[in-house]
Amino acid sequence: MIKNFFILIFSFQILFSASLDDFDYRQKILLDVKRVIQNEESIARAYEQYLLTNYAVPTSITTLYTSDYLGTSTEFIEGISNFATNFNTFSISGNTISYGLKTTISEDPNIKALYESDTFRKKTYYRDEKVYFTLEDAFARHLYDLIKATGALVPCASVANQNCILNSHIYIKPTYTSGLITDYLMAYHIDKFKTGPIIITSNTSLQISSDEFDTIPRGALLYDTTGSKYVKTTSGIEVLK
Repeated sequence: MIKNFFILIFSFQILFSASLDDFDYRQKILLDVKRVIQNEESIARAYEQYLLTNYAVPTSITTLYTSDYLGTSTEFIEGISNFATNFNTFSISGNTISYGLKTTISEDPNIKALYESDTFRKKTYYRDEKVYFTLEDAFARHLYDLIKATGALVPCASVANQNCILNSHIYIKPTYTSGLITDYLMAYHIDKFKTGPIIITSNTSLQISSDEFDTIPRGALLYDTTGSKYVKTTSGIEVLK
């Protein structure tokens, strides 16, 4: 990665050797673009950390501007010169980060190509004028899908089909009788999501059709409410005999 960056720097030197001052400026911009990409990577990591800590997605980038995540907004852009002139203010929506380059520098094809490339990206990638990020943790991906479908997880109360948390257990689409959970699509202790046991409905048609099962990790052990044992595979949920 570092080698590729210096190759790009060398290429710029050849392209702009007619003006040393111009090259110095572009070299500085290249370093700023690298820092902006690194900040976008930091946003992706902070988003995932926030999700795993709060069982909710941050409502905006300002939610992450704390000492627990990104520091203040001012601290976050330290070291990036002329930020307001050359770069857009960071914002997030779903699993995307706003496009970083302003037209002051994005009209340069080489700078634009560097920003949109994967040279410094691991958790983020460019597509269709946006920067997308990936969630690496299986539980984070599962939580994100749940929240996207029904909103943030809440303490279990009496709201049918509202995904909720009770005593470090997550209940998916619970139903209640006299204020007590009597049925659900799925339930598991937070620490057991990746391996199981996960208790699931015995309704096999729901096992097949419900998207909530898609992000269960391969190899996790499942038990339905009648005691039958299953395992999650790449093709779905398979019963163990």
